[in-house]
Amino acid sequence: MFYPLVIATIIAVAIEQLIRRCADSDPQSYDDARAIRISMDVRKYFYRQAWIVNILWFLGYLVLMFMNRQGPQQMPDMIWQG
Repeated sequence: MFYPLVIATIIAVAIEQLIRRCADSDPQSYDDARAIRISMDVRKYFYRQAWIVNILWFLGYLVLMFMNRQGPQQMPDMIWQG
């Protein structure tokens, strides 16, 4: 799940830069500013989701690592098994 979010973030950054470069007027019109804001919001969303997934994965991994600890194994009693 992390890699698709990273790829989506990279694509969103490229689209945002493309929209910024293709803005028509120097003082940005309402439509240009709206398109830039929407693309920026999409980029921020994917970036935030990638971080959240990454942090939750590491927390889950640490919890499972500590929960699955097993104590030392006892040596089998070979004397009584003949």
